[in-house]
Formats: sequence, C-alpha cells, structure tokens
Amino acid sequence: MTREDLSRRRFLVAAMTATGLASAGIGGTMLATPFSWVRAAEGDAEQLARIARLLFPHDKLTDAVYVEVIDSVITSAAGDASLASMLDQATTALNSFVQGNWLDAGELRQIAAMQSIQDETFFAAILDNVRFRFYNHAKVWQHIGYPGSSVEFGGYIDRGFDDIDWLPEES
Repeated sequence: MTREDLSRRRFLVAAMTATGLASAGIGGTMLATPFSWVRAAEGDAEQLARIARLLFPHDKLTDAVYVEVIDSVITSAAGDASLASMLDQATTALNSFVQGNWLDAGELRQIAAMQSIQDETFFAAILDNVRFRFYNHAKVWQHIGYPGSSVEFGGYIDRGFDDIDWLPEES
C-alpha cells in the first residue's frame, strides 16, 4: 500500500466521519479532535508503524503489514476522540524525548524513548490496540504458523491438536 493510498483512505475515513457526525447533529467541537488527527496523521503514520515494529519485531514481515495495522488504528482514531488523543500524546512524547523527530533517532534512542513512556495510560492503550490488530492480521498468522480459527471446521479435535511429537508416548 502506497503512501498515496493511505492518504486517500484517511481522507475518505475523515469525510465519512464528518458526514456521519454532521447528520447526527453533533457540533464542531466533537468533530475537531478525530478529524484533525486523521489529517495530521500523514506524518505520524510512519512513526506509529515504526512503534509497532519495535513492539512486535518479526524480521521477515514486510513494513506493509505494520502499515496496514497502523492504518486500522488510525481509522479507529477517526471515530474515537480518546484514541486520537492518545496517539497525539504518544507521538508528542516520543518526539519530545529525542528533542526532535523520533524517526530520525537511532534504534536504541527510539527504544529508550518508548521505555520512558511505557507506564503511561496512553501508551498502554496504543499497545493494546496495536497488539490486537497485529495478531489478528492474516499475514502475521501465516508468518507464525497459526492456521486460524477451527470453529468452521468442527474445532481442533480433527485438526492436529494432538500432533505433539516431542512428548513421550503413554504406557
């Protein structure tokens, strides 16, 4: 997914959010936070994708997977002022820690910045959002060898739950 595709998607999400809020009769103050964050997220998406990669490093996964995960988080932020605020707080805190652009800092400095905010409520919320979306991504499942849900196939009983070959046989 290219940066242009992400920009277009963010614009459409923001436009749909604005239309929905306007038709519901919600005033401009409610609209300001998520809409402005989605517009501002153009530069922040790369930073959030980098955060996701540092939190959940899988060397063989492409950056596109991390971008898709973050795109999902940003889409949610378009309709959730609380999440939008937390994303703002995180990017601001990380940039402040390195006294500049967090993305321009080296990996060790980036990790140190993340460690400095790891106990903050906003960081925990972002971590949960990213973790949920990351480990529910089909390409991540493929990468880690998770076959996915078995409910639609009658459960795990006939799908290899007992194929453990490292335990000794019962006598």
